[in-house]
Amino acid sequence: MAPPGYLWVLSEPGSSATLEEFQDWYDNEHVPLRMTAISEFKTGARYAAADGLTPGWSAAYDIESTDLFSDPKYTCLRANRSPREGALVVRLETLDRRTAETLEQTSAPPAAKDAPQFVVSIAEDEQPKEDLKSLAGIKGWRRSHRHKIYDSLKTGYQQEPLQNVAPKFVTIHEFDDESYVESAEFKAAAEGKKEVRRWKLYKATPNTASA
Repeated sequence: MAPPGYLWVLSEPGSSATLEEFQDWYDNEHVPLRMTAISEFKTGARYAAADGLTPGWSAAYDIESTDLFSDPKYTCLRANRSPREGALVVRLETLDRRTAETLEQTSAPPAAKDAPQFVVSIAEDEQPKEDLKSLAGIKGWRRSHRHKIYDSLKTGYQQEPLQNVAPKFVTIHEFDDESYVESAEFKAAAEGKKEVRRWKLYKATPNTASA
């Protein structure tokens, strides 16, 4: 049986698309097409950058199985984009999609109503050696999970697409309190890593698809 999957997408509307149309598309078309029609999407949440960096938005999905990534019911979503989505995607400053296999997690993903308020993503090219529970003692810690990114595509307005340039591994730590930023444990975990990003929950969406 295929392992669980994880989809992590970083995005930035930029100057060629307004934030309003970007949010409307994501909230009212892009996410619903997945969370109301495909039961394998176990969680779906969007985040705003909490560190002032760009891309300023991300979306994360826990997937029942990596088999979904090659299933026509999923692949057809990109192959048959709506005219609105097709016109918007090519104007985004950044769309960085990372498809991953879940390696380990300290607990199962929470329901949308219990989604954590803060997330830190720590990405690197070498498989992490740190204990997955290295931040578990910090105030507000909820859970941690680790993934191997095996396919990625980064596109941008008037830029050539870049295939598989994302870091190879990402560890996600989830919190209900942002004070983790000042902790010695977080600083040690982030030191020397290729990509460290901090996020605040924007919206979590429950899956309402029939199995």
